[in-house]
Amino acid sequence: MLAGIVVPGRGYTAQGPLLDLADHALRDRQAHLETISWTVPSGLLDVGPEPFVRAHVEAALHRAHEAAPNARPVVIAKSLGCWAAALAAERGLPAVWLTPVLTADDVVAAIGRNPAPALLVCGTADFAWVPEAAQATGKPVVTVADGDHNLRVPGPLHRYTDALGTVGTAIEEFLDGLG
Repeated sequence: MLAGIVVPGRGYTAQGPLLDLADHALRDRQAHLETISWTVPSGLLDVGPEPFVRAHVEAALHRAHEAAPNARPVVIAKSLGCWAAALAAERGLPAVWLTPVLTADDVVAAIGRNPAPALLVCGTADFAWVPEAAQATGKPVVTVADGDHNLRVPGPLHRYTDALGTVGTAIEEFLDGLG
């Protein structure tokens, strides 16, 4: 059994399409869910978001352990939530990093040193996309061509829904690979 820890971004809640896909993929696998919601204080990015994100994810991991002590935790995080990468590496937690901030060396290093499976999902038009950094993690990467920080692509709406389908399938396959 899995325990999904769903971690939002700065302005991207768990109701956003990417995390909604993760929620459904976890529910379809009868996983216990801990969905984080937060109000991000102004100036957080200036002082460093890692302690803020860590506190929320540690609390969610504690709740998950209390509710489902035998479940294997898996972190699924969007953008700001990727500052949980150091915690995930320390605990050897598998993770899906949705639009990780690959411009932050500490996030890239933490993803790379985690011995557990991980998946990065990135868009090539995302301000946080650094192909060399993604490759340096040594983890598999799903790349959405022309996808922005929300993985929206320009053009007809079906291009975006196709991208969401690709991401949803990748999340499902990742979770299934955890056993």
